[in-house]
Amino acid sequence: MGLSEALKEKEALYTRSSGSGILISFPVCRGAMESPANVLRKVFLPLLLLCLANSGCNSCYSGFWNGNGSGVAVSNMSCPLTKATGAVIVQMSVASAPPGASAAFPSPLVSPRDIQHIFVTLRGIEAHPNMMADENSTGWEELAPDLAAHPMQLDLLAVNGDSRSRGLTASANVPATVPADEYRQLRLRLVSLHPSADDLIPESNACGNVGWNCMVFADRSVLPLEFDGAVAEFHITQERGTDSVFRVLPNELIHLSIEFGAASSLFFASNTAVRLAPVFNVVSRTASATDSAQ
Repeated sequence: MGLSEALKEKEALYTRSSGSGILISFPVCRGAMESPANVLRKVFLPLLLLCLANSGCNSCYSGFWNGNGSGVAVSNMSCPLTKATGAVIVQMSVASAPPGASAAFPSPLVSPRDIQHIFVTLRGIEAHPNMMADENSTGWEELAPDLAAHPMQLDLLAVNGDSRSRGLTASANVPATVPADEYRQLRLRLVSLHPSADDLIPESNACGNVGWNCMVFADRSVLPLEFDGAVAEFHITQERGTDSVFRVLPNELIHLSIEFGAASSLFFASNTAVRLAPVFNVVSRTASATDSAQ
């Protein structure tokens, strides 16, 4: 037997498919103590790296090693990643006024007048994990989805035994599923002064013909609320020294209370409109076992 024939008998060529169309071949010495499984174990990581280099970043990889063999599968489709979620139930409320205080705010521009009502018409309550997110940023999470189809007008004061709803309707209080995260700002989206023909609005309007957001004074005069930008909305950001406005953990149900602080808020009035600088306090609590069972 010649030397070349002896080598052929001594060695065999072991071939393994990577799953990505690449065939990897390497010698296996029959006389050596090392088995093909051991050789595969050694080349598995280099083989995986080779697949990564040839398939790019938008591919999905899976592999196996069972002690006797291994393999790598490569797909040109991106791997679907499931993001953990929780749920939020949001409620609007009004802070209790201090004893002896009336529903009045100091105004630097006109003589103070008692305010009987502050009507706002909500069309959405949204949260964002980024404190710097603006109107056009992606990632806003809707906390009260029913408001988009059924906007509702609330009285932020609800004073003098007013029966108008302080909070959201039962249909708006259903849990909203949101990604688990720390949320650093909220926005209360309101119906604009002049809604378009396609915009949904409530059936009744306590502000009359001055718009959908207004203040009603003790002398029964009504002034519309005006806003800094083109969009009618209030923003609530995290307090100084805190990490977030509220936090949602995976599979957790959060009850979120947005409380209007009448005594801490200010308004700036002219003869034609009022600009409100509201203060909102946000309190969150994890649902108890009793809450979850309901």
